[in-house]
Amino acid sequence: MNELQEQHKKRMAEWLASVPHVDELLALQLQGTIPKQMPGDVQTNGYLREIAQKSRRELDKARYILERQAKAGVETIPYYADEYPRHFCGLGNDAPPLIHVLGNRELLNREDNVIIIGSRAADRDGLAAASRMAEQIGGAGHVVISGLAEGCDTAAHRGCLDAGGQTVAIVASGLDIVYPKSNKALQDEILANGGAVLSEHPFGVKANPTRLVARCRMQVVLTQSVIVAQCPVVSGTMYAVHFAQEYNEYSYDGWESSIYAVSFAEWNERNSGNEYLLDSGRAVPIIPGQRLALDDCNMLVLE
Repeated sequence: MNELQEQHKKRMAEWLASVPHVDELLALQLQGTIPKQMPGDVQTNGYLREIAQKSRRELDKARYILERQAKAGVETIPYYADEYPRHFCGLGNDAPPLIHVLGNRELLNREDNVIIIGSRAADRDGLAAASRMAEQIGGAGHVVISGLAEGCDTAAHRGCLDAGGQTVAIVASGLDIVYPKSNKALQDEILANGGAVLSEHPFGVKANPTRLVARCRMQVVLTQSVIVAQCPVVSGTMYAVHFAQEYNEYSYDGWESSIYAVSFAEWNERNSGNEYLLDSGRAVPIIPGQRLALDDCNMLVLE
């Protein structure tokens, strides 16, 4: 090992020794000091740790939450840990400082992830499209990502599971809260079949519109293929499309997301978002019934 490598190794060791511990990071989040990832230098890290240590109420609460989560089987991973999903590095300062995972976290580092999302109020054609595409992807041994919401998300998770596949749900609440409650059995089945549920929020945090939008960024950065099953023009799904386009402009290590949207024989309000994406050239059309596969580079292929 040469002198430069020795110096780099020493600097990294010093930095890792300075970073806030998991309980300190959570305490900082609880008091709103560090809402986003802020790696910082050694001096900044020391300052953050000092703030956390002085915030005794938040630090005690953080330790209580982490203890509860550990008993429930939740793994809490800080941004500097080797186990932290490498794809989240593409989010830069938008990366969550902590993630909380139930189930198989190894799926988060897979290269063959495909996200299938859409409206909660999808019609029969939209739900069928989400389920059918997830069956093809999951049945081929790839991972389907969605958000555990009603409608298209539920259909995607269900289609993947029915094909014997593994699926990941990225949610906008603490993992002690299933949102919506009606999908508790679905979440249990996802975990029982080797899948995972992930959140950037600790126990006790409820989903709200802001958090539902924010979780979209974590969905799209995990995959090279974002599929819109069905949504209106004004839809939360459009935030995921926006994030995919935004991060493509600053792609991490060549990692980009291609956007696809199902093309319907008749356009209406419920699928007007798909029509907009296709007419504007923002998405590649998928014809209902079209065969989907991933190539050797884990890019979506329409057969």
